[in-house]
Amino acid sequence: MTVDEILEYMLASVPDEYDASVGSFFYDLLYPVAEQIYIQKNKINTLSENSFALTASDEYLDRKTAEQSIERKGATYSQGMLKITGNRGEVVSEGSKVAADTVLFAVDETVSIPESGEVEVSATCTMPGTKGNVKAGSINRFPVTLPGLTAVENITDFTGGYDEESDADLLERYLEKVSRPNISGNKYHYISWAKEVVGVGDVRVIPLWNGEGTVKVVIINSDNQPADADLIEQVKNHIEEKRPIGAKVTVVSATALQINVNVKLTTDETPNIQENIEKVISIYLSGDAIKKSYISIAKIGSLILEVPGVEDYSNLKINNGTANVPIEDGAVPVLGSVVIS
Repeated sequence: MTVDEILEYMLASVPDEYDASVGSFFYDLLYPVAEQIYIQKNKINTLSENSFALTASDEYLDRKTAEQSIERKGATYSQGMLKITGNRGEVVSEGSKVAADTVLFAVDETVSIPESGEVEVSATCTMPGTKGNVKAGSINRFPVTLPGLTAVENITDFTGGYDEESDADLLERYLEKVSRPNISGNKYHYISWAKEVVGVGDVRVIPLWNGEGTVKVVIINSDNQPADADLIEQVKNHIEEKRPIGAKVTVVSATALQINVNVKLTTDETPNIQENIEKVISIYLSGDAIKKSYISIAKIGSLILEVPGVEDYSNLKINNGTANVPIEDGAVPVLGSVVIS
């Protein structure tokens, strides 16, 4: 109910011999009461929704999942290696800042420039999350001039920066635990253990993959892309702490299956058609990415037709073929190229 509806209901109880029109004594008296009833009603509705995991959000969802010992995975900071060039003997202090565009990184330790005029040192992004995951060569300046230092570049990709776990992903882990029998080191236990590691997006477990007592855990990162070596090692170590004695566990990344799309379009003058087609196909590929058994050419065709500006299509090919593309166990589809003619 709106404030006006609540007020109308209250004014209906005022005897007819009294004026209850706008500006009257009863109207002015009851309007603030109606407002407070409306506010309290919304608070009660919010509390009611946040009492259940399916409708809870933010800290209320955290409290609900904590009942099953599930905590939201926090954001992490990316790291990598720098090469700093400067005059021999100049000191680069721990915490000195370097930058890639507007993203700042801090040097991890104090070093000095040797005779060669350049030194390698690790650094960490100052902001948590995926913003700090930059490619080699992206870090190229000092935001504040440092005397004696002339150049900087990152000689490795900066990786390991993951955003805080979303409500949707946290709820998925909660529902997996309460709806599946995670006991005695069964496959659901391995899925749960792997997903407890920050950066893991999805997991596929293959029991008895290499004989009795063997388990293969295939992971992708939270961007639904193949996992890097550091994330694989973290998952392996975490599972080792929890697995049953005697189990032989192998943790690997899903391999990337590149999906290339070629299509002929009939379009109008709507802008950004190519960009929007790439976006909808990427979303389709990443949904349940590690669980898909094939890529549907019909589904991709229907997604292309839904893009604003696309009137029709023909000659649709995926990986140079006109049939569904099978996905082998342990592979994850990633978008390669989209060629439109």
